[in-house]
Amino acid sequence: MPNPLFRLAPTPSGYLHQGNAFNFLLNWLHARRLGGRLWLRIDDLDAARTRPEYLSDIFDTLQWLQLDWDLGPTDPSDFQTNWSQQLRLPYYEQTLQTLVNKGLVFACTCTRKTLQEAGFSGGAYPGICNNKKLPLRPDLPWRLHVPPDATIRLHDWTAGAQSIPLGMEMGSFVIKTRDGTPAYQLASLCDDMQQGVTHIIRGEDLRASTAAQLYIAQQLGWTDFQQVQWYHHPLLKDRAGEKLAKSAGSLSIRALRQAGYDLPALLRDFANWAGLPTHTGARTPAELLLFVEKINA
Repeated sequence: MPNPLFRLAPTPSGYLHQGNAFNFLLNWLHARRLGGRLWLRIDDLDAARTRPEYLSDIFDTLQWLQLDWDLGPTDPSDFQTNWSQQLRLPYYEQTLQTLVNKGLVFACTCTRKTLQEAGFSGGAYPGICNNKKLPLRPDLPWRLHVPPDATIRLHDWTAGAQSIPLGMEMGSFVIKTRDGTPAYQLASLCDDMQQGVTHIIRGEDLRASTAAQLYIAQQLGWTDFQQVQWYHHPLLKDRAGEKLAKSAGSLSIRALRQAGYDLPALLRDFANWAGLPTHTGARTPAELLLFVEKINA
């Protein structure tokens, strides 16, 4: 097993919320306990939603959380110059072309509206364009062929053996958007492969994404990615029982800080969420790490 490499992968599409902070802490604690490294990977492919203030908020929040990382940008300027996903577009496009050459990609004219009008409001793509053999025009979304019976098996740290019916849950998913941008599933996989990520801790709502990325890796013969260790953690919910989301305007860490919420309070909330004793006495992540190491000794 190579030296463990974890990653933080926020998007600069809104101010970070408490759920983001908890994921950061979980990744940081596991990386430090295992003697591994931590990579700050900021996903900025969605240029339409990326804002400078949201990018700055990522660094401000990590500084407030007192979390360090070993690989990645040191500040917004360094990110834009050396680490933006926009700089890796040729790599994504080369990988996409490999899938095209394998005959695994098809163009799709379906829009969200046409799918809704056809009675498909959610769930797996119904396969409307699977066999139309439309030309791979740059102004159309491209999808990856996924057989209806495609199932991905993986081992989760806490949940054990998992079997995810990708064909039923997602179907043939988009790998290039209508505006020509490589889709999240493809870019995320490429980035993790390029850096050699060994452990991925993400929310349980991303199990289907995990399956999609493993499926792409299988088609490309990327066996290293199939050795990644996974942990899908429970989501932090709001008072209505809905998951926190930047796009939904969930209360941000920035707003909580302005209201007087401090780091020791967040660490107590994190401990409660993570199943740790609430009264750890930790005022910093470093102190929380010492507590966790002590109770696990």
